[in-house]
Amino acid sequence: MQSGLWQPHELYLKLSRQQRTRAKRYQALFKHHIPEEELGRIRNATQSDMALGNGRFKEEIEALTGRRVTPKKRGRKPSQMG
Repeated sequence: MQSGLWQPHELYLKLSRQQRTRAKRYQALFKHHIPEEELGRIRNATQSDMALGNGRFKEEIEALTGRRVTPKKRGRKPSQMG
């Protein structure tokens, strides 16, 4: 049954003409285990609305979006101390 609320992505549809085969192939993409440490980084970035990647990637995302995608340093600024 088709929904008017969403449309399948064209890459998903290219997995197969048959829905059952397409679904099995899609599931196979996620069959491999992701280490817990990596899952933690993914969850952290998602929950804090931050980018996950190397420094260059994060800089490019900040430049493209105009918003911070890395956490601010914790603590007071040096000029506010002592």
